[in-house]
Amino acid sequence: MKQIPSACPVRSERPLSKAADIAYIRLGRKNLESASAYYQDFGLDVMEKKEGRILFRGNSSDLPCWSLEKADRDFLIGLGIYIHSSEDFENLKSIPNAEFKQNGRINSFPCVTLFDPSGLPVDVIYIPEERIRIPKKSREGLWNSPGKSPRANLPRPYDSKPAKIIRLGHAVFLKQEFLKNASWYCETFGMIPSDIQILPESKEPVIVFLRFDRGDILSDHHSIVIASGIADSLEHCAFELEDLDEVARGREWLLGRGHRPGWGIGRHLLGSQIFDYHRDPSGMLVEHYADGDKFDSSVPTGIHLINRKSLYQWGEDMPKDFLDTSLSLRKLSELCKGIRSGKQISVPTLMELKKVAEVSPRTWIKY
Repeated sequence: MKQIPSACPVRSERPLSKAADIAYIRLGRKNLESASAYYQDFGLDVMEKKEGRILFRGNSSDLPCWSLEKADRDFLIGLGIYIHSSEDFENLKSIPNAEFKQNGRINSFPCVTLFDPSGLPVDVIYIPEERIRIPKKSREGLWNSPGKSPRANLPRPYDSKPAKIIRLGHAVFLKQEFLKNASWYCETFGMIPSDIQILPESKEPVIVFLRFDRGDILSDHHSIVIASGIADSLEHCAFELEDLDEVARGREWLLGRGHRPGWGIGRHLLGSQIFDYHRDPSGMLVEHYADGDKFDSSVPTGIHLINRKSLYQWGEDMPKDFLDTSLSLRKLSELCKGIRSGKQISVPTLMELKKVAEVSPRTWIKY
């Protein structure tokens, strides 16, 4: 696929800023204690617990990456993004309706809150680059291979406990206005489309994998993913682990604790991550992953057809309910609300996407 469809998000030649990484996700939860217990089993560390809010961090940082906040329903509250340039930060502060907080929202660093086209609050946190810790691999040289045995006379140890989460890696958002939202992240934060997926018949783009533009510094293949959806929502979040062994150990621990699996273990196609999905008590997907692709700014955008097979190279069969294609009353209500409010929503595109998502990539699987 060499020709990029005209209505695709593209990298901006003059973005308002160049952000550096995803910082945190804020979630509203009805049952805060149940959610907290789950995410500790998932591998996050509690760093602050107050009435109405619990903050978690990964192993590589003393900054929060996950905020659970007491609410009357389970929903996405907001997104946080790191920025290292003080000049870019000042530019964002001048955007109409931007909200500046000198002492931050969930950490002590200054932040400015913007609102994406769907109305999602996006906290942009100014933080010096040297303040971000770079995780180091702790099990270097422990894998034997033909002709090379660095683990000689040393059985691999078994240790049953939650996965060791390094960091929040990416978040996937469903948006009623796909192009408008995807373009906003490119134009506001200088994000680069790593790969775009288009529908087989209409050739309409429906998913874009966005990475941060760090120049020659390598960045994750995607830190934010924007996908077409019936309602604006968070589809899943993914957390980076050290290696396949850690992904598998996390799976064993969660299953042993009686938690609901999602899909895995397998390897993605776009981004290449070894993945394992689970569902938290609200039913939301959360992912453990390892060995994801890293790109600098020189890699051009790839264009691919979308189908179930495009989601993975190998792995367990994708459960029928992994991609939520149901048309619930809540979803239809959100769709009607979006249309009435004047949003540019293509119902034929959503219906084609639903059709594609329901076709198994393995012809011998009958859902």
